[in-house]
Amino acid sequence: MPQPGSAEVFVGRDAEVAALRRMVADAAAGQGRVVWVEGEPGVGKSTLLRTGLAGASELGCRIFSAAADEVGQRFPLQVMLECLRIGADAGDGGRAQMTDVLRAELRSDMGWASDPVVAASERLVARVDELCATSTVVMAVDDLQWADEASLLLWHRLGRLANQVPLLLVGACRPGSRRPELAKVRRQVLARNGAVLRLRGLSEAESTELLAALLGAVPGPELRRFVDHTAGNPLYLRELTEALVREQAVRVDAGRAEMAAPADAAPSLASVIARRLDFLSPDVRQLLRTAALLGNEFAVTDLATILERPPADLVTHVQDAVAAEVLVDAGERLAFRHPLLRRELYRSIPVPARVAAHRHAAQQLAEAGAPVERVAEQLLEAPATAGEWLVEWLAQAAPTLTYRAPQIVAELLTRVVEDLPSGDPNREALAADLVSVLFRTERDAEAERWTREVLKTTIDPERAARMRWCLGYILFRTGRLDEARAETRAALADPTLPGPWPGRLQSLKATILGCGFGDVAATEAAALRTLELGEQAADLFTVGQAMSSFFFVHAARRDYRAALSVLDRGLALLGGAQDHGDLRPKLLDERIFTLHNLDRLEEAETTLRTARRLAEEGGEAPATRLHVSAAVHYFWLGRWEDALAEITAAADNLAELTSFGLRARWQILLMHGVAAFIHGHREDHKAATAQLRLGHGQPMTSAADLDNCDFLVAAAALAAENEGRPAAALAMFAPYLDPTHGQTLLKHQWLPGVVRLALELGDVDVARTATRTCEAEAAVGASPRASAAVDRCRGLLDGDPELLLATAEHYRAVGRVFELAQTVEDAAVVHARAGHAAAARASLAEATQLYSELGAAWDLRRAEEKMRGYGIRLGTRAARRRPTSGWEALSATELTVAYLVAEARSNPEIAGMLFLSRRTVQTHVSHILTKLGARSRVEIAKEALRHPRPVTPE
Repeated sequence: MPQPGSAEVFVGRDAEVAALRRMVADAAAGQGRVVWVEGEPGVGKSTLLRTGLAGASELGCRIFSAAADEVGQRFPLQVMLECLRIGADAGDGGRAQMTDVLRAELRSDMGWASDPVVAASERLVARVDELCATSTVVMAVDDLQWADEASLLLWHRLGRLANQVPLLLVGACRPGSRRPELAKVRRQVLARNGAVLRLRGLSEAESTELLAALLGAVPGPELRRFVDHTAGNPLYLRELTEALVREQAVRVDAGRAEMAAPADAAPSLASVIARRLDFLSPDVRQLLRTAALLGNEFAVTDLATILERPPADLVTHVQDAVAAEVLVDAGERLAFRHPLLRRELYRSIPVPARVAAHRHAAQQLAEAGAPVERVAEQLLEAPATAGEWLVEWLAQAAPTLTYRAPQIVAELLTRVVEDLPSGDPNREALAADLVSVLFRTERDAEAERWTREVLKTTIDPERAARMRWCLGYILFRTGRLDEARAETRAALADPTLPGPWPGRLQSLKATILGCGFGDVAATEAAALRTLELGEQAADLFTVGQAMSSFFFVHAARRDYRAALSVLDRGLALLGGAQDHGDLRPKLLDERIFTLHNLDRLEEAETTLRTARRLAEEGGEAPATRLHVSAAVHYFWLGRWEDALAEITAAADNLAELTSFGLRARWQILLMHGVAAFIHGHREDHKAATAQLRLGHGQPMTSAADLDNCDFLVAAAALAAENEGRPAAALAMFAPYLDPTHGQTLLKHQWLPGVVRLALELGDVDVARTATRTCEAEAAVGASPRASAAVDRCRGLLDGDPELLLATAEHYRAVGRVFELAQTVEDAAVVHARAGHAAAARASLAEATQLYSELGAAWDLRRAEEKMRGYGIRLGTRAARRRPTSGWEALSATELTVAYLVAEARSNPEIAGMLFLSRRTVQTHVSHILTKLGARSRVEIAKEALRHPRPVTPE
């Protein structure tokens, strides 16, 4: 897409141009916006963008622009990379890093590398965020209807960012697209108060003005009548007018233009374009048809490669095409002046010749060493025939394409494998490559089919072992646990398993037994064998997986010190190895969980920061899983705003919630459960219900799912209690009274609430059972947290306020704010029952203060109503409910972020300073804008100046 500022004939669109220029000025003043321009082909969308954004650079804006291309729409992030000129400047470290991410091959022979598209998307957002910290940024993307899905998702994410940084994000699109992702992006523009500019045909007066400008003369009535058929479409009108001039069908006399002779109805736009091309020489037309194979924009070197001619030989023909206004300069490349010109040329090639031309282009580009994506673009447009060069090229390109564009390589491999005869020696190897990419993209039914087919014929032990591993994992992640166990058992019985594969299959067996069946003893035996085999083969993946399985065993037995020991051993063994990027964050995640149960919350925070740093450096799996871990961590610390910010950041892209390729349903359950529980305590019933619906919509088929749906259960029980159905709430916790229910499920964190609820209902038997269950769980391990939960249960059951207050001091010391508030409230109730009014009032005052700081409106109301039953009121000393808007509504983290925004820090800078992810900071800024009713970071800064940061005494 040519840069804004090109000189061209442009009439009308005064309101739209003015609107764009106002939004440029607003962005330059700090207020970003999203603009959606739509209109039929040729109506002037591109020209409007160039004209409306022409003065942006004079206001200090940095302008980035590109147009999506029909040919490249299946390659992830293609148009956004072009827009931000990624790879265009070798001296730019940030661009070079992103180029490397997308061009890398799979680092792990198990296929467990981070998704480069996700990683690059995050880096691109961070890149724009950083650019906006130093200048206003204008990004214009034309022809969004051709944009790839990843680019549309990134455009959507940038739209969220535009609400808080000086970013004007402009997209142009044809209406009526059937792509659901495009319709979703458009709806989100409207939902975020974005501007939609709908371009229709020019008015009769505007069409006449354009016609006069093109001809340099006033059009007469017959000419105006003839061009009325263009319906005000500027491209159609221009092409038709220039055709009339070329064919001398217009006579200009004394400043007046008129038809030279009566004419029939105007030809169609396609016909007019064809007539323009007919004026070119056959050689130029052939060059343009070949160029049309490459898309709307192309490099002259690629064109020369396909034509098998030196670039210098093409100069004259290219100049003729430019002079005829078919091609235009697009920086380092050439482009068709309008996509319709390219489409007409492309369609003029007969289909058989077109297919052959694409095959020839692919082969020539491949032999010239062109990037694999460029070769694949050509192959996608022609049914593949498994020629020798294609088989050889595909075998070499598959690893890169699997990492960069897995859906495309899957299609190409499927075509070629199905075309090869069953006895062809290349078929099996390519089919195995196909399994790898289908497995990676979770196309499980297809992956299973091809896995079984390879296993029928292969005599290669390495390939057979890999296929068995894939098949076992596919069966596991699709919930077919019995089949998965049987398949893995059969594979392990093969004495010919080579190299590391006995250990890897044994590690899969341990995962199935633990996460699938929850069989602790069998998992331990399998983990021991996994470790033995992994050490024999010196295979870090297998050893790391063994440590994770041992974690499950120790966690199920509540031996958290032993769990911490094996996790630290696994992390030490992995060191800085990049081969198994997903394994390290998995172990770190499990370490955070373990430290929580040891009440070593500061260490848990440090581990979370370490995991974030590794994820932000890009060498690890996507950071989304860390958002979920952080949300749980912050919930128990009483940092509920931070927990919700993490959940919002996680919800940006649920597809990232993966664990070794498996969609981690248990993390999704946790995410919705924590959000629902917080919203329920805050009496935001609409939000709580929405989260409960999303959580309960997830199938629960594995032991891991059942162990991690506890927040959802608690949130559903809280909703029932809110509705005045305490008995129903208590019934929801009935499974938690069974000592055999769950493996790593932390029943002790919910059982004190069960005791409280049971006693309120007069069901002492249930209260005693809950206490005994809590005691049994605490007895099998050395968990300070479980021991504190026992003391709280016992204090409630025995009516012992001193024991409850001692338990409260433990929670205060380790930083568990929510449990502290609930325990202090319990002490207030027990004191009140015993007639200790002063002590009850003091405990109630502390509980209400804590609930107020949490924004826990339900708990405040419940505590106050309960205590009124004992004649105890706080009166003027009652805690003030936390405001929901204004400066005082900001949480501690939001205040810190607001002051850093006032210092002109970018989101990535703030993230680094606070050990948060960039997404989390963006969410905090969004919440700050909402609470302050502000529209930009500038307004946040002004508000911060009115509230100087408190001076911390030295």
